[in-house]
Amino acid sequence: MDLTDLETLLAPISEDEPCGPDLEYDAEFGEMERAAQSTAEQQYGDTVVAAEPPDWKDVKKRAEALLSRTKDMRVVAMLARATLNQDGVIGFSHALHLLRSYLETFWETVHPELDREDNDDPTYRTNTLITFCDEMGIMKDLREAPLVASRTVGRFSLRDVEHAREAAENPSTDEESGSSGPTLGVIDAAFSDVSVESIQATEEALRLAAEHVDAIEKFVTQQVGVNFAVSLAPPRMLLEEMDKFVVSQLERRGVFAGESEPEPESESGWDDGAQASGSGEQVSDSASGAAPGYRVNGKIASRKDAIKALDDVCDFYEENEPSSPLPLLIRRAQRLASKSFLDILRDLAPDAVSQAEALGGSKLDVSHTSSEPVSESSEATQDDSSSW
Repeated sequence: MDLTDLETLLAPISEDEPCGPDLEYDAEFGEMERAAQSTAEQQYGDTVVAAEPPDWKDVKKRAEALLSRTKDMRVVAMLARATLNQDGVIGFSHALHLLRSYLETFWETVHPELDREDNDDPTYRTNTLITFCDEMGIMKDLREAPLVASRTVGRFSLRDVEHAREAAENPSTDEESGSSGPTLGVIDAAFSDVSVESIQATEEALRLAAEHVDAIEKFVTQQVGVNFAVSLAPPRMLLEEMDKFVVSQLERRGVFAGESEPEPESESGWDDGAQASGSGEQVSDSASGAAPGYRVNGKIASRKDAIKALDDVCDFYEENEPSSPLPLLIRRAQRLASKSFLDILRDLAPDAVSQAEALGGSKLDVSHTSSEPVSESSEATQDDSSSW
C-alpha cells in the first residue's frame, strides 16, 4: 500500500457505503489486534520463554488488507504505529496524513461511527485518538524511533539524545548508575555521516506529522465541541521536540530546512564567472579588486574556497600580528580539511570514536559512509509491552 497515494486511498469503498462495513468483529480485525500485543517473559518449571514484541510487520500487512475493505480510524491508528516501528517517522507521517484525510473527508461515515442513539456521541472516535497519547505505546515508540541512521556510527533516537544530554549535564549520575550510552558527540558524528537530503527528509516528516496531529485535534474539536474534544498536545509537542533537534543538526551542517547544500560553480571550486549578488552582471577583477575568479559576494561555495579564505586569514595575522596563535590553529584546521569525518574525529576527539566503535561492536570503517534516509526495518522491531 502506497500511503502517499491519497487519491486511491480516499476512493469510496462503494456507492452505498463510502467507508465500507464496520469490521470490528471480523476475524482479520481480531488477528491484527492480536499481532499488536506483546507477550511477557514466562517460566514453566526450569524453562524460560523469552518475551516477544509485537509483530509489527504482520500488523502492517493486516491493517493494509483491512483498509481495502473499510475506512476505520482504529485500523489507521494501528497502521500508524506499525509503520512507525517498521518504516520510521516518514511512514508515520504518511499514516497521520491518511487519518486526517479520513476525518476531514468522511466525518459522517468513517468507522467507528458516531453513536446515533446517543446524540451522535463521539466517544468511540475520541478513544481511538487518545491512543496517540499513550506513554507506553505510540509516545514510547516515537522516543525510540531513529532520527538518524548511519551505517558507520549507528542509529540514534530522541531517547538517546535525552540520555546524552543528561549525562553531559550530570556525568556523576551516569558513572554511579553504571549505564553507558552515546554521547552528544557520537550522535553529532552520525548526523555528519549521512547526507543532508536524508536529514531533510526526516525533518520534513516530523514537521508534517506535528501539523497533521494539530489539524486532527482542531478539526475534531470543531465537530464535537470542547466538551467532547481530546487534547493531542503530548504527541504534537514530542514531534516538535524531535523536529527541533533535527533542525539543529541541519543548521550545524550549514543548511536550513527546505534548503539544499550549495554546489560549487566549477570543479576547481572557484567562481569562473563571479556574479554580483542579485545583479546578474559579471564582476571584473579591476572593479572588485579581487583575484581573478575569487568569489566577491561573501559566500564560500566549496572546500577550496574555504581553504583559500583560511590562507588569507593566516597571511593577515602572520604579517600584522605575528605573535598571535591563530595561524597555528588555522593551519591545523586546513590540515584536517581533506580528511574523512572520522579521521577528523580521531584527531579532535578520540574518545568519541572509541565510544562509537564500542557501540558498533567492531572497528569502524572510515572509508564507508551512508546517505540512506532514516527508516526502520523489520530487523529493528522494538520491544513493547503496551496493549491496544
